[in-house]
Amino acid sequence: MFKNYLVLAFRNLFKRKLYSFINIFGLATGVAVCLVILKYVDFQLSYDNFHENGDRIYRTISDGYRNGEFTGTGVLSGYAQGPAMQADIPEVKTYIRTHPMYGGAVISNSDVQGEPLRFREERITFVDSTFLDVFTFKGVEGDIATALDKPDAIVITRSMAKKYFGKDGDPLGKTLQISGGWVSGDFQVTAVLEDVPGNSHLTFDFLVPIHKLLEGQQYKQDDGWGWQNFVTYVELYPNTSVKTVEDKAVAFIKKHRGEAHARAGVKVVQKFQPIKDIHLSPGLELESSETMSVNTIYFFIVISVFILAIAWVNYINLSTARAMERAREVGIKKAVGAFRSQLITQFIFESVVVNFIAVVLALVIAVVLLPVLGGIVEKNFVFDFTDPRLWMVLFGLFLFGSVVSGAYPAFVLSSFRTSVVLKGSVEKGGERFSLRKALVVFQFVSSLVLIAGTFAIYRQILFMRSQDKGFTMEQMLVVNGPTVFEREGLTERLISFKNELKKIPAVENVASSATIPGGGFNWGTTMRKEGDPVETEKSGNVTWVDTDFLDTYGMELVAGKKWNPDVASDMKSMIVNEAALTTFGLGTPEEALEKRMLLGNDTVAILGVLKNYNWNSLKVAHSPILLAASTASRRHFSIHLSGTSSSLQESVKKVEALFKETFPNNPFDYFFLDDFFDRQYKDDQQFARIFGMFAVLAIIIACLGLWGLASFTTTQKLKEISIRKVLGASTTSIMSLLSAQFLKLVLIASIISIPLIWFGIDSWLDSFAFRIGVGWDLFVVPALALALIALCTVSLQILKGANSNPAKVLRSE
Repeated sequence: MFKNYLVLAFRNLFKRKLYSFINIFGLATGVAVCLVILKYVDFQLSYDNFHENGDRIYRTISDGYRNGEFTGTGVLSGYAQGPAMQADIPEVKTYIRTHPMYGGAVISNSDVQGEPLRFREERITFVDSTFLDVFTFKGVEGDIATALDKPDAIVITRSMAKKYFGKDGDPLGKTLQISGGWVSGDFQVTAVLEDVPGNSHLTFDFLVPIHKLLEGQQYKQDDGWGWQNFVTYVELYPNTSVKTVEDKAVAFIKKHRGEAHARAGVKVVQKFQPIKDIHLSPGLELESSETMSVNTIYFFIVISVFILAIAWVNYINLSTARAMERAREVGIKKAVGAFRSQLITQFIFESVVVNFIAVVLALVIAVVLLPVLGGIVEKNFVFDFTDPRLWMVLFGLFLFGSVVSGAYPAFVLSSFRTSVVLKGSVEKGGERFSLRKALVVFQFVSSLVLIAGTFAIYRQILFMRSQDKGFTMEQMLVVNGPTVFEREGLTERLISFKNELKKIPAVENVASSATIPGGGFNWGTTMRKEGDPVETEKSGNVTWVDTDFLDTYGMELVAGKKWNPDVASDMKSMIVNEAALTTFGLGTPEEALEKRMLLGNDTVAILGVLKNYNWNSLKVAHSPILLAASTASRRHFSIHLSGTSSSLQESVKKVEALFKETFPNNPFDYFFLDDFFDRQYKDDQQFARIFGMFAVLAIIIACLGLWGLASFTTTQKLKEISIRKVLGASTTSIMSLLSAQFLKLVLIASIISIPLIWFGIDSWLDSFAFRIGVGWDLFVVPALALALIALCTVSLQILKGANSNPAKVLRSE
């Protein structure tokens, strides 16, 4: 019996090759998309799962309150917090502090020919000696247990070992020189690690013991609680309840910070965040690693389900649409004694064969699609064929798909009455036809939601990128300042470099600053208007810029004046933005000029008020910003260039030559501000590309089914078409008549999808401070696009039927 079912299944597959291809390829694509999405979801959920003691490692975070109002959750702490927790809370086994090399540094050595190698590196992290004891990073060379014990040790990754010592070089015991960062000096390579896994929230290329950092003047003068620049982790003893630790942290905070918090009207609730939750906890203040919302994960899972459903709907529709063709087969088998259960088994077995072939093909398609997805998110994705979960998912999709897509057609086809089908007719039964239309509408609704979502995402990204930021961004060349230098005479060299830059013909203006738009701020602190009680303090940001900064960036003053061009560093008078007026109750721009601000123990006058500008991404609202004057900053030089795009590179070469002449032994590192600023939208752009890719695949699957359905429908109506042509109907009128039934389904789907599209897009846009509106175009454009796609899909099949020879068709009747 099994052999007979198998023979019948393949015979039917080869008899209708077009429909077999549509079913198999559609199902395969749906399963492949599901596999790719599940791999992506699994990767996102696997962050930091590779640490052996990961279930006992926590990051300390703190909820802040001021006057009972929640002010946010921060991840940074002082360097004294870790040691104090180990001493005061018995459940804490050990602590680990990490501190990035803010601003980067130059790392240098000599290659095998003795030529100097110098690179500016950003991924340098200061860590405690216990770092590699607690976190599981695989060692390649050296003893990782003792690698960070010496103050002048440095641990590097395999990629950095190749970069600085060659593919076959032996880095152990060799020296790397760090210049211009938070610490400088010679460091000996004590170990080499495998490159940090892509699913780690901790990212680094170099690990340096924290010992030398804490010897710096900034931290030696601090009690360990003032400068909040560290991320602290703790490892708890086995079988420890984190709730117990958090309860004890209440007394811990009161002991060490209670007096300071009481003076400032602040309350801090210390929490302990499992490291496995870090990646899926967006929105924390000063988070340094990339994060993702759990809602996004759920969203992609829903997309995979919809795409699978579209593929299964294709199979159901085409199988039931062929009911007329297979009716005689069913009637004859019933006439010779076949039971309905046997017919159901046969048709389900056909579904099993189709789904089995589709699953095998899906694995091939998924292997091809996975690198495409990896390229979008800049991760190296590969299927692990030794992972039993992969085969369980494949088997589950195969089994569930066989039942879901095969059960209904099997029961429908096996239900035909022998007496009716042997007369050459089948009950038309409006129910089956209505269900088929309902399934097509479901496909159209799913496609419309995906098209509208893709359209909205790209519209929002384009909106944010094209909005006026409030300052000049075009052709703004940013050169990172020197990190290797002699302190004596540095200010004079910086000023000289800036003045020489102005002599280059293409340079319109130059400014130096401690940071740039899109690059954060120098100092985040609490501040208030002079005369207001301390309880009214709110957060604000300060950035140091030189006196040419406003002119170079074309920032507009709405009141007050700029700094005197001859001013030196000035902390006594600052320029604020309009958002600061509202936040601190400074009144109108003119009124604000008569008031002063308190920043900690410093009192500053308001010299001018700037029109609001988007220093950061348009995803966040305007926040209070204060600009302080600095004679010259070595961090960044912003150079506004003129000329065409073809002449820009020539200007860059002139700037490079001048930089190397003025600051020898420093790598020339530059970028254009518009590219740098747009990196803030990297996650949104990746999301758009992923969403768009899956939307296209879903539409392709839906169109395959529509194409097959149109072909079969046209074949079934050949006699009607022929009679109409004999009576004088034109090809155009016939095509219009047959196409209308599909366009009606598009119209119905468009109406049904309106609330879904509105709710989904509006909910997604809620996370943006500056956003597009949910306008009519987000509904009409996708509907027109789908109608055009559907029309193009069915037109070829309908045209083929409309051009058929009536004589041949009617002769066969």
